[in-house]
Amino acid sequence: MSIQSIPDLVVKNANIITVDSNIPKAEALAIKNGRFIAIGSNKDIENITTPQTKIYDAENRTIIPGLIDAHIHVLSSGIRHVMAADCTVKDIQEVSGLLKDKVKNTPKGEWVQGFKYDDTKIKENRDLYRQDLDSISLDHPIMVSHRAGHVYYMNSKALELSGYHNESEDPHGGKLGRDKSTGELNGVVYERAIQPTQQLLPRISDKDRTEGLKQISSMLNSSGLTSVHDARVSQDEFLTYQDGEKNNYLGLRVYMLMAQDLFPSLRDAGVKTGFGSEMLKVGGIKMTSDGAIAARTAWLSEPYIGSEDDCGIQAMSQEELDDQVIQMHNAGFQVAVHANGDSAISMVLNSYEKALELNPLKDTRHRIEHCTLVNPDILKRMAKNDVQATPFCTYVFYHGEKMQFYGEERLEWMFAQKSFIEYGVNSTGATDYPPGPYPPLMGIQSCITRTDSNGKLWGPSQKINIDQALKIYTLNGAKAAFEENIKGSISMNKLADFVVLDKDITKVDPFEIKDIKIVKTVIGGNTVYEG
Repeated sequence: MSIQSIPDLVVKNANIITVDSNIPKAEALAIKNGRFIAIGSNKDIENITTPQTKIYDAENRTIIPGLIDAHIHVLSSGIRHVMAADCTVKDIQEVSGLLKDKVKNTPKGEWVQGFKYDDTKIKENRDLYRQDLDSISLDHPIMVSHRAGHVYYMNSKALELSGYHNESEDPHGGKLGRDKSTGELNGVVYERAIQPTQQLLPRISDKDRTEGLKQISSMLNSSGLTSVHDARVSQDEFLTYQDGEKNNYLGLRVYMLMAQDLFPSLRDAGVKTGFGSEMLKVGGIKMTSDGAIAARTAWLSEPYIGSEDDCGIQAMSQEELDDQVIQMHNAGFQVAVHANGDSAISMVLNSYEKALELNPLKDTRHRIEHCTLVNPDILKRMAKNDVQATPFCTYVFYHGEKMQFYGEERLEWMFAQKSFIEYGVNSTGATDYPPGPYPPLMGIQSCITRTDSNGKLWGPSQKINIDQALKIYTLNGAKAAFEENIKGSISMNKLADFVVLDKDITKVDPFEIKDIKIVKTVIGGNTVYEG
Protein backbone atom coordinates (compact mmCIF):
# COMPACT_ATOMS: atom_id res chain seq x y z
CA MET A 1 0.00 0.00 0.00
CA SER A 2 1.41 3.39 -0.98
CA ILE A 3 1.48 6.14 1.61
CA GLN A 4 -0.92 8.17 -0.55
CA SER A 5 -3.63 5.55 -0.06
CA ILE A 6 -3.49 5.47 3.74
CA PRO A 7 -6.67 7.30 4.86
CA ASP A 8 -6.72 10.11 7.42
CA LEU A 9 -10.25 9.19 8.49
CA VAL A 10 -12.49 6.18 8.10
CA VAL A 11 -16.22 6.16 8.78
CA LYS A 12 -17.75 2.75 9.39
CA ASN A 13 -21.09 1.19 10.40
CA ALA A 14 -23.08 3.87 8.59
CA ASN A 15 -26.17 4.03 6.42
CA ILE A 16 -24.60 6.10 3.64
CA ILE A 17 -26.88 7.64 1.02
CA THR A 18 -24.36 8.75 -1.61
CA VAL A 19 -26.57 10.53 -4.23
CA ASP A 20 -24.27 8.77 -6.71
CA SER A 21 -26.14 6.48 -9.10
CA ASN A 22 -23.04 4.30 -9.56
CA ILE A 23 -23.06 3.30 -5.87
CA PRO A 24 -26.28 4.57 -4.25
CA LYS A 25 -25.69 3.04 -0.80
CA ALA A 26 -22.66 2.15 1.28
CA GLU A 27 -21.76 1.44 4.89
CA ALA A 28 -18.25 2.84 5.11
CA LEU A 29 -15.98 5.44 3.52
CA ALA A 30 -12.40 6.65 3.71
CA ILE A 31 -10.99 10.17 3.47
CA LYS A 32 -7.55 11.53 2.72
CA ASN A 33 -6.47 15.12 2.18
CA GLY A 34 -10.05 16.27 2.38
CA ARG A 35 -11.42 13.95 -0.31
CA PHE A 36 -13.20 10.61 -0.47
CA ILE A 37 -10.72 7.94 -1.51
CA ALA A 38 -12.87 4.84 -0.91
CA ILE A 39 -16.58 4.08 -0.52
CA GLY A 40 -18.06 0.65 0.09
CA SER A 41 -18.68 -1.99 2.73
CA ASN A 42 -17.08 -2.12 6.16
CA LYS A 43 -14.90 -4.97 4.92
CA ASP A 44 -13.78 -3.01 1.87
CA ILE A 45 -12.64 -0.07 3.97
CA GLU A 46 -11.02 -2.20 6.68
CA ASN A 47 -8.53 -3.36 4.07
CA ILE A 48 -7.03 0.14 3.75
CA THR A 49 -7.21 1.09 7.43
CA THR A 50 -3.95 1.34 9.41
CA PRO A 51 -3.18 2.00 13.09
CA GLN A 52 -2.62 5.66 12.17
CA THR A 53 -6.11 6.07 10.72
CA LYS A 54 -8.72 7.91 12.77
CA ILE A 55 -11.94 5.86 13.01
CA TYR A 56 -15.45 7.23 13.37
CA ASP A 57 -18.07 4.63 14.24
CA ALA A 58 -21.39 6.01 12.95
CA GLU A 59 -23.34 3.43 14.96
CA ASN A 60 -25.76 2.83 12.06
CA ARG A 61 -26.65 6.50 11.72
CA THR A 62 -27.47 7.92 8.29
CA ILE A 63 -24.91 9.91 6.32
CA ILE A 64 -25.80 12.14 3.37
CA PRO A 65 -23.65 14.46 1.22
CA GLY A 66 -23.04 17.97 2.54
CA LEU A 67 -26.13 20.07 1.89
CA ILE A 68 -26.03 23.09 -0.44
CA ASP A 69 -28.20 26.20 -0.23
CA ALA A 70 -27.98 27.72 -3.70
CA HIS A 71 -29.52 31.08 -2.82
CA ILE A 72 -29.04 32.50 0.65
CA HIS A 73 -27.88 35.85 2.03
CA VAL A 74 -25.01 34.66 4.15
CA LEU A 75 -22.62 37.36 5.32
CA SER A 76 -25.16 40.20 5.16
CA SER A 77 -27.45 38.14 7.41
CA GLY A 78 -24.64 37.43 9.84
CA ILE A 79 -23.86 41.14 10.04
CA ARG A 80 -27.51 41.97 10.72
CA HIS A 81 -27.60 39.40 13.50
CA VAL A 82 -24.73 41.35 15.06
CA MET A 83 -25.97 44.90 14.41
CA ALA A 84 -29.77 44.96 14.07
CA ALA A 85 -32.77 43.97 16.18
CA ASP A 86 -34.25 40.61 15.12
CA CYS A 87 -37.96 41.42 14.81
CA THR A 88 -39.17 37.81 14.60
CA VAL A 89 -41.45 38.30 17.62
CA LYS A 90 -45.15 38.00 18.44
CA ASP A 91 -46.44 41.58 18.35
CA ILE A 92 -45.59 45.21 17.55
CA GLN A 93 -45.17 46.06 21.23
CA GLU A 94 -42.33 43.55 21.41
CA VAL A 95 -40.80 44.97 18.21
CA SER A 96 -40.94 48.43 19.81
CA GLY A 97 -39.22 47.13 22.92
CA LEU A 98 -36.36 45.67 20.89
CA LEU A 99 -35.88 48.90 18.94
CA LYS A 100 -36.06 51.01 22.14
CA ASP A 101 -33.24 48.89 23.55
CA LYS A 102 -31.20 49.76 20.46
CA VAL A 103 -32.09 53.46 20.84
CA LYS A 104 -30.79 53.49 24.43
CA ASN A 105 -27.38 52.37 23.23
CA THR A 106 -27.23 54.58 20.12
CA PRO A 107 -26.19 58.27 20.14
CA LYS A 108 -28.82 60.74 18.92
CA GLY A 109 -28.83 61.19 15.18
CA GLU A 110 -27.38 57.75 14.45
CA TRP A 111 -29.28 54.95 12.74
CA VAL A 112 -31.26 52.25 14.53
CA GLN A 113 -32.06 49.15 12.48
CA GLY A 114 -34.25 46.06 12.67
CA PHE A 115 -34.80 43.13 10.33
CA LYS A 116 -37.05 40.09 9.74
CA TYR A 117 -40.32 41.92 10.49
CA ASP A 118 -43.21 39.96 8.96
CA ASP A 119 -46.61 41.61 8.57
CA THR A 120 -48.52 38.31 8.22
CA LYS A 121 -46.94 36.64 11.25
CA ILE A 122 -47.16 39.53 13.72
CA LYS A 123 -50.28 39.46 15.94
CA GLU A 124 -51.60 42.74 14.49
CA ASN A 125 -51.31 41.31 10.95
CA ARG A 126 -50.17 44.60 9.40
CA ASP A 127 -47.18 46.62 8.24
CA LEU A 128 -45.21 48.91 10.48
CA TYR A 129 -45.95 52.58 9.84
CA ARG A 130 -44.14 55.85 10.31
CA GLN A 131 -46.15 56.63 13.46
CA ASP A 132 -45.16 53.30 15.05
CA LEU A 133 -41.50 54.11 14.62
CA ASP A 134 -41.87 57.82 15.49
CA SER A 135 -43.20 56.73 18.88
CA ILE A 136 -39.86 55.00 19.50
CA SER A 137 -37.67 57.95 18.56
CA LEU A 138 -37.80 61.19 16.61
CA ASP A 139 -34.11 61.83 17.24
CA HIS A 140 -32.82 58.66 15.58
CA PRO A 141 -33.48 57.61 11.98
CA ILE A 142 -35.04 54.13 12.19
CA MET A 143 -35.27 51.57 9.41
CA VAL A 144 -36.72 48.07 9.75
CA SER A 145 -36.59 45.62 6.84
CA HIS A 146 -39.33 43.12 6.09
CA ARG A 147 -38.33 39.47 6.40
CA ALA A 148 -38.71 39.20 2.63
CA GLY A 149 -36.43 42.15 1.97
CA HIS A 150 -37.83 44.41 -0.79
CA VAL A 151 -40.06 46.25 1.73
CA TYR A 152 -38.76 48.61 4.41
CA TYR A 153 -40.29 50.64 7.23
CA MET A 154 -38.97 54.07 8.23
CA ASN A 155 -39.76 56.77 10.75
CA SER A 156 -40.08 60.45 9.87
CA LYS A 157 -36.40 61.15 10.52
CA ALA A 158 -35.30 58.38 8.15
CA LEU A 159 -37.71 59.54 5.43
CA GLU A 160 -36.44 63.10 5.78
CA LEU A 161 -32.78 62.12 5.56
CA SER A 162 -33.58 59.96 2.51
CA GLY A 163 -35.02 63.01 0.77
CA TYR A 164 -38.60 61.81 0.80
CA HIS A 165 -41.59 64.04 1.52
CA ASN A 166 -45.30 63.98 0.81
CA GLU A 167 -44.81 65.45 -2.69
CA SER A 168 -42.12 62.92 -3.68
CA GLU A 169 -42.84 60.84 -6.77
CA ASP A 170 -42.24 57.10 -6.87
CA PRO A 171 -38.66 56.47 -8.06
CA HIS A 172 -37.86 54.16 -10.97
CA GLY A 173 -38.23 50.54 -9.90
CA GLY A 174 -39.70 51.43 -6.52
CA LYS A 175 -42.72 52.78 -4.69
CA LEU A 176 -43.44 54.94 -1.66
CA GLY A 177 -46.27 53.79 0.59
CA ARG A 178 -48.99 56.35 1.34
CA ASP A 179 -51.87 56.75 3.73
CA LYS A 180 -54.99 55.92 1.70
CA SER A 181 -57.05 58.69 3.28
CA THR A 182 -54.52 61.55 3.32
CA GLY A 183 -52.02 60.63 0.61
CA GLU A 184 -49.16 61.33 3.01
CA LEU A 185 -46.15 59.05 3.22
CA ASN A 186 -46.84 56.21 5.67
CA GLY A 187 -43.22 55.11 6.10
CA VAL A 188 -43.39 51.96 3.93
CA VAL A 189 -40.78 51.94 1.15
CA TYR A 190 -40.70 49.36 -1.64
CA GLU A 191 -37.92 47.93 -3.84
CA ARG A 192 -35.44 50.41 -5.37
CA ALA A 193 -36.94 53.32 -3.45
CA ILE A 194 -34.68 52.22 -0.58
CA GLN A 195 -31.48 53.04 -2.49
CA PRO A 196 -31.06 56.64 -1.20
CA THR A 197 -31.42 55.32 2.36
CA GLN A 198 -28.82 52.61 1.84
CA GLN A 199 -26.27 55.29 0.98
CA LEU A 200 -26.82 56.86 4.41
CA LEU A 201 -26.47 53.81 6.61
CA PRO A 202 -23.35 53.63 8.75
CA ARG A 203 -20.36 51.80 7.33
CA ILE A 204 -20.06 48.34 8.83
CA SER A 205 -16.85 47.85 10.78
CA ASP A 206 -14.36 45.10 10.01
CA LYS A 207 -15.04 43.72 13.50
CA ASP A 208 -18.80 43.45 12.89
CA ARG A 209 -18.30 41.77 9.51
CA THR A 210 -15.85 39.28 11.01
CA GLU A 211 -18.18 38.49 13.90
CA GLY A 212 -21.10 38.22 11.47
CA LEU A 213 -19.27 35.67 9.33
CA LYS A 214 -18.34 33.58 12.36
CA GLN A 215 -21.89 33.67 13.69
CA ILE A 216 -23.67 32.82 10.44
CA SER A 217 -21.17 30.05 9.61
CA SER A 218 -21.90 28.41 12.95
CA MET A 219 -25.67 28.76 12.48
CA LEU A 220 -25.63 27.22 9.01
CA ASN A 221 -23.20 24.42 9.88
CA SER A 222 -25.50 23.35 12.71
CA SER A 223 -28.29 22.81 10.17
CA GLY A 224 -26.17 20.56 7.91
CA LEU A 225 -25.09 23.14 5.34
CA THR A 226 -21.58 22.76 3.98
CA SER A 227 -21.84 24.95 0.86
CA VAL A 228 -23.74 28.13 0.12
CA HIS A 229 -24.28 30.45 -2.80
CA ASP A 230 -24.25 33.92 -1.22
CA ALA A 231 -26.85 35.81 -3.18
CA ARG A 232 -25.29 39.28 -3.17
CA VAL A 233 -21.71 39.94 -2.12
CA SER A 234 -20.50 43.53 -1.76
CA GLN A 235 -16.89 44.71 -2.00
CA ASP A 236 -16.46 44.86 1.79
CA GLU A 237 -18.04 41.41 2.18
CA PHE A 238 -15.70 40.04 -0.49
CA LEU A 239 -12.76 41.27 1.58
CA THR A 240 -14.19 39.69 4.75
CA TYR A 241 -14.66 36.36 2.99
CA GLN A 242 -11.06 36.42 1.80
CA ASP A 243 -9.87 37.24 5.30
CA GLY A 244 -12.02 34.42 6.68
CA GLU A 245 -10.47 31.91 4.32
CA LYS A 246 -6.94 33.14 5.04
CA ASN A 247 -7.42 33.08 8.81
CA ASN A 248 -9.51 29.91 9.05
CA TYR A 249 -12.81 31.31 10.30
CA LEU A 250 -14.71 30.72 7.05
CA GLY A 251 -16.84 27.75 8.06
CA LEU A 252 -18.56 27.16 4.71
CA ARG A 253 -17.70 26.72 1.07
CA VAL A 254 -18.98 29.91 -0.56
CA TYR A 255 -19.93 30.53 -4.20
CA MET A 256 -20.33 34.29 -4.41
CA LEU A 257 -22.96 35.97 -6.56
CA MET A 258 -21.35 39.37 -6.82
CA ALA A 259 -23.25 42.65 -6.46
CA GLN A 260 -24.16 44.21 -9.79
CA ASP A 261 -22.15 47.37 -9.15
CA LEU A 262 -18.94 45.33 -8.89
CA PHE A 263 -19.25 43.99 -12.43
CA PRO A 264 -17.21 46.69 -14.23
CA SER A 265 -14.24 46.42 -11.87
CA LEU A 266 -14.29 42.61 -11.91
CA ARG A 267 -14.49 42.58 -15.72
CA ASP A 268 -11.70 45.13 -16.07
CA ALA A 269 -9.50 43.11 -13.72
CA GLY A 270 -9.95 40.03 -15.93
CA VAL A 271 -11.95 38.08 -13.36
CA LYS A 272 -14.55 35.60 -14.60
CA THR A 273 -17.00 33.19 -13.02
CA GLY A 274 -15.06 30.35 -11.38
CA PHE A 275 -12.09 32.37 -10.13
CA GLY A 276 -11.08 31.29 -6.64
CA SER A 277 -10.59 28.18 -4.54
CA GLU A 278 -12.60 25.19 -3.34
CA MET A 279 -13.60 27.25 -0.29
CA LEU A 280 -14.28 30.64 -1.90
CA LYS A 281 -15.17 31.26 -5.50
CA VAL A 282 -16.45 34.12 -7.64
CA GLY A 283 -19.75 33.01 -9.13
CA GLY A 284 -22.24 34.99 -11.16
CA ILE A 285 -23.31 38.63 -11.14
CA LYS A 286 -26.56 39.23 -9.27
CA MET A 287 -29.34 41.56 -10.45
CA THR A 288 -32.96 42.06 -9.39
CA SER A 289 -35.82 42.36 -11.88
CA ASP A 290 -38.92 42.32 -9.65
CA GLY A 291 -40.21 42.16 -6.09
CA ALA A 292 -40.74 39.45 -3.51
CA ILE A 293 -43.15 36.57 -2.96
CA ALA A 294 -43.42 37.01 0.82
CA ALA A 295 -43.94 40.77 0.43
CA ARG A 296 -46.41 40.29 -2.45
CA THR A 297 -44.47 42.52 -4.83
CA ALA A 298 -43.40 39.88 -7.39
CA TRP A 299 -44.25 41.00 -10.95
CA LEU A 300 -47.10 38.78 -12.11
CA SER A 301 -49.00 38.59 -15.40
CA GLU A 302 -52.32 38.56 -13.50
CA PRO A 303 -53.25 40.59 -10.39
CA TYR A 304 -52.88 39.29 -6.85
CA ILE A 305 -55.96 37.67 -5.34
CA GLY A 306 -58.11 40.41 -3.80
CA SER A 307 -56.80 43.12 -6.12
CA GLU A 308 -58.08 44.36 -9.47
CA ASP A 309 -54.82 45.77 -10.81
CA ASP A 310 -51.92 45.03 -8.46
CA CYS A 311 -49.50 42.83 -10.42
CA GLY A 312 -46.43 43.65 -8.32
CA ILE A 313 -43.35 45.71 -9.15
CA GLN A 314 -41.09 45.63 -12.20
CA ALA A 315 -37.69 46.68 -10.86
CA MET A 316 -35.83 46.77 -14.21
CA SER A 317 -36.92 47.56 -17.75
CA GLN A 318 -36.35 45.10 -20.57
CA GLU A 319 -33.87 47.48 -22.19
CA GLU A 320 -31.90 47.95 -18.96
CA LEU A 321 -31.79 44.22 -18.36
CA ASP A 322 -30.80 43.41 -21.96
CA ASP A 323 -27.86 45.80 -21.79
CA GLN A 324 -26.52 44.44 -18.51
CA VAL A 325 -27.02 40.76 -19.35
CA ILE A 326 -25.29 41.07 -22.72
CA GLN A 327 -22.29 42.82 -21.17
CA MET A 328 -21.95 40.25 -18.39
CA HIS A 329 -22.45 37.31 -20.73
CA ASN A 330 -19.80 38.62 -23.13
CA ALA A 331 -17.36 39.11 -20.24
CA GLY A 332 -17.56 35.42 -19.30
CA PHE A 333 -19.80 35.73 -16.29
CA GLN A 334 -22.69 33.56 -15.26
CA VAL A 335 -25.66 35.93 -14.88
CA ALA A 336 -28.02 35.49 -11.94
CA VAL A 337 -31.20 37.53 -12.05
CA HIS A 338 -33.77 37.61 -9.27
CA ALA A 339 -37.17 37.01 -10.89
CA ASN A 340 -40.22 35.73 -8.98
CA GLY A 341 -43.26 36.49 -11.09
CA ASP A 342 -43.97 34.96 -14.49
CA SER A 343 -43.75 38.37 -16.18
CA ALA A 344 -40.31 38.97 -14.68
CA ILE A 345 -39.09 35.46 -15.54
CA SER A 346 -40.17 35.86 -19.17
CA MET A 347 -38.34 39.19 -19.34
CA VAL A 348 -35.14 37.62 -17.99
CA LEU A 349 -35.37 34.76 -20.50
CA ASN A 350 -35.74 37.33 -23.28
CA SER A 351 -32.42 38.86 -22.21
CA TYR A 352 -30.64 35.51 -21.94
CA GLU A 353 -31.86 34.48 -25.36
CA LYS A 354 -30.70 37.77 -26.90
CA ALA A 355 -27.25 37.40 -25.31
CA LEU A 356 -26.88 33.82 -26.52
CA GLU A 357 -28.03 34.71 -30.03
CA LEU A 358 -25.45 37.50 -30.25
CA ASN A 359 -22.69 35.41 -28.68
CA PRO A 360 -23.49 31.66 -28.49
CA LEU A 361 -21.10 30.74 -25.68
CA LYS A 362 -21.21 27.15 -24.43
CA ASP A 363 -22.26 26.03 -20.95
CA THR A 364 -23.15 29.45 -19.54
CA ARG A 365 -25.62 28.11 -16.95
CA HIS A 366 -27.24 31.50 -16.44
CA ARG A 367 -29.58 31.46 -13.48
CA ILE A 368 -33.03 32.68 -12.50
CA GLU A 369 -32.97 33.34 -8.79
CA HIS A 370 -36.21 32.15 -7.14
CA CYS A 371 -37.97 31.46 -10.46
CA THR A 372 -41.20 31.13 -8.50
CA LEU A 373 -44.19 31.25 -10.84
CA VAL A 374 -43.62 29.34 -14.06
CA ASN A 375 -45.63 27.88 -16.95
CA PRO A 376 -44.90 25.37 -19.72
CA ASP A 377 -43.52 28.01 -22.08
CA ILE A 378 -41.11 29.30 -19.44
CA LEU A 379 -39.98 25.77 -18.60
CA LYS A 380 -39.30 24.89 -22.24
CA ARG A 381 -37.29 28.06 -22.74
CA MET A 382 -35.24 27.38 -19.61
CA ALA A 383 -34.50 23.78 -20.59
CA LYS A 384 -33.42 24.80 -24.10
CA ASN A 385 -30.61 27.02 -22.78
CA ASP A 386 -29.84 25.12 -19.54
CA VAL A 387 -30.99 28.03 -17.37
CA GLN A 388 -30.69 27.14 -13.68
CA ALA A 389 -33.55 27.63 -11.20
CA THR A 390 -33.16 28.36 -7.47
CA PRO A 391 -36.71 28.26 -6.04
CA PHE A 392 -37.61 28.84 -2.41
CA CYS A 393 -37.77 25.51 -0.59
CA THR A 394 -38.94 26.46 2.91
CA TYR A 395 -41.68 28.87 1.77
CA VAL A 396 -44.59 26.45 1.49
CA PHE A 397 -44.02 25.22 5.04
CA TYR A 398 -43.13 28.53 6.67
CA HIS A 399 -45.03 31.14 4.65
CA GLY A 400 -48.25 29.22 4.11
CA GLU A 401 -50.45 32.11 5.23
CA LYS A 402 -49.12 34.19 2.32
CA MET A 403 -50.06 31.63 -0.32
CA GLN A 404 -53.69 32.82 -0.31
CA PHE A 405 -52.62 35.93 -2.23
CA TYR A 406 -51.66 33.74 -5.19
CA GLY A 407 -54.61 31.36 -5.36
CA GLU A 408 -54.88 27.60 -5.78
CA GLU A 409 -54.40 27.64 -9.56
CA ARG A 410 -51.15 29.60 -9.47
CA LEU A 411 -49.84 27.50 -6.56
CA GLU A 412 -49.75 24.49 -8.89
CA TRP A 413 -47.01 26.35 -10.82
CA MET A 414 -45.09 27.90 -7.91
CA PHE A 415 -41.89 26.51 -6.34
CA ALA A 416 -42.37 24.00 -9.14
CA GLN A 417 -39.77 21.35 -8.33
CA LYS A 418 -41.72 18.53 -9.97
CA SER A 419 -42.17 20.50 -13.17
CA PHE A 420 -38.50 21.48 -13.26
CA ILE A 421 -37.61 17.79 -13.13
CA GLU A 422 -40.16 16.82 -15.77
CA TYR A 423 -39.00 19.54 -18.18
CA GLY A 424 -35.29 18.86 -17.64
CA VAL A 425 -34.45 22.10 -15.82
CA ASN A 426 -31.73 21.91 -13.17
CA SER A 427 -33.34 23.16 -9.97
CA THR A 428 -31.66 23.55 -6.60
CA GLY A 429 -32.37 23.73 -2.90
CA ALA A 430 -32.55 27.34 -1.72
CA THR A 431 -34.11 29.36 1.10
CA ASP A 432 -33.11 33.01 0.53
CA TYR A 433 -32.58 33.43 4.29
CA PRO A 434 -33.61 35.76 5.93
CA PRO A 435 -36.84 35.68 3.85
CA GLY A 436 -37.14 31.91 4.31
CA PRO A 437 -35.83 29.90 7.26
CA TYR A 438 -32.48 28.35 6.37
CA PRO A 439 -32.69 24.75 7.75
CA PRO A 440 -32.32 22.51 4.68
CA LEU A 441 -34.25 19.65 6.28
CA MET A 442 -37.27 21.97 6.52
CA GLY A 443 -36.78 22.72 2.83
CA ILE A 444 -36.65 19.03 1.96
CA GLN A 445 -39.81 18.35 3.97
CA SER A 446 -41.59 21.28 2.33
CA CYS A 447 -40.71 20.04 -1.18
CA ILE A 448 -41.95 16.53 -0.39
CA THR A 449 -45.17 17.38 1.46
CA ARG A 450 -46.12 20.80 0.00
CA THR A 451 -47.85 21.34 3.36
CA ASP A 452 -47.55 24.40 5.58
CA SER A 453 -47.06 24.55 9.34
CA ASN A 454 -50.84 24.59 9.87
CA GLY A 455 -51.40 21.44 7.80
CA LYS A 456 -52.70 23.21 4.68
CA LEU A 457 -51.69 21.59 1.37
CA TRP A 458 -50.54 24.00 -1.37
CA GLY A 459 -49.92 22.97 -4.98
CA PRO A 460 -49.90 19.19 -4.45
CA SER A 461 -49.02 18.50 -8.10
CA GLN A 462 -45.49 19.77 -7.34
CA LYS A 463 -44.73 17.17 -4.66
CA ILE A 464 -41.47 15.28 -5.19
CA ASN A 465 -39.99 12.22 -3.46
CA ILE A 466 -37.14 12.06 -0.96
CA ASP A 467 -34.54 10.92 -3.49
CA GLN A 468 -35.39 13.85 -5.75
CA ALA A 469 -35.32 16.28 -2.83
CA LEU A 470 -31.91 15.07 -1.68
CA LYS A 471 -30.52 15.48 -5.19
CA ILE A 472 -31.93 19.00 -5.39
CA TYR A 473 -30.15 19.95 -2.15
CA THR A 474 -26.84 18.35 -3.15
CA LEU A 475 -25.86 17.49 -6.72
CA ASN A 476 -28.17 20.02 -8.36
CA GLY A 477 -26.83 22.81 -6.17
CA ALA A 478 -23.31 21.84 -7.17
CA LYS A 479 -24.24 21.92 -10.86
CA ALA A 480 -25.65 25.44 -10.58
CA ALA A 481 -22.12 26.50 -9.56
CA PHE A 482 -20.23 24.36 -12.15
CA GLU A 483 -19.04 22.18 -9.24
CA GLU A 484 -20.76 18.83 -9.84
CA ASN A 485 -17.38 17.20 -10.48
CA ILE A 486 -16.04 18.08 -7.02
CA LYS A 487 -19.07 18.05 -4.71
CA GLY A 488 -22.76 17.18 -4.38
CA SER A 489 -22.39 13.44 -3.83
CA ILE A 490 -20.32 10.99 -1.82
CA SER A 491 -18.16 9.84 -4.72
CA MET A 492 -14.56 8.92 -5.34
CA ASN A 493 -12.18 11.91 -5.32
CA LYS A 494 -14.88 14.42 -4.48
CA LEU A 495 -14.57 16.81 -1.54
CA ALA A 496 -15.28 15.02 1.74
CA ASP A 497 -18.31 17.07 2.78
CA PHE A 498 -21.05 15.12 4.57
CA VAL A 499 -23.69 15.25 7.27
CA VAL A 500 -24.51 12.65 9.93
CA LEU A 501 -28.22 12.38 10.86
CA ASP A 502 -29.71 10.63 13.85
CA LYS A 503 -32.50 9.08 11.73
CA ASP A 504 -32.83 7.68 8.22
CA ILE A 505 -34.23 10.58 6.20
CA THR A 506 -35.61 8.13 3.62
CA LYS A 507 -37.67 6.16 6.16
CA VAL A 508 -39.06 8.65 8.68
CA ASP A 509 -42.53 10.15 8.33
CA PRO A 510 -42.04 12.95 5.76
CA PHE A 511 -43.72 15.38 8.17
CA GLU A 512 -40.94 14.72 10.69
CA ILE A 513 -37.96 15.37 8.41
CA LYS A 514 -37.41 18.90 9.69
CA ASP A 515 -37.01 17.54 13.23
CA ILE A 516 -34.22 15.08 12.42
CA LYS A 517 -31.20 15.93 14.56
CA ILE A 518 -27.94 16.91 12.91
CA VAL A 519 -25.29 14.83 14.68
CA LYS A 520 -22.25 16.06 12.79
CA THR A 521 -21.39 18.33 9.87
CA VAL A 522 -18.09 17.67 8.09
CA ILE A 523 -16.28 19.79 5.48
CA GLY A 524 -13.21 18.38 3.79
CA GLY A 525 -12.96 15.65 6.41
CA ASN A 526 -12.96 18.19 9.27
CA THR A 527 -15.86 18.39 11.72
CA VAL A 528 -17.32 21.91 11.75
CA TYR A 529 -20.36 21.09 13.90
CA GLU A 530 -21.11 18.37 16.43
CA GLY A 531 -24.49 18.16 18.13
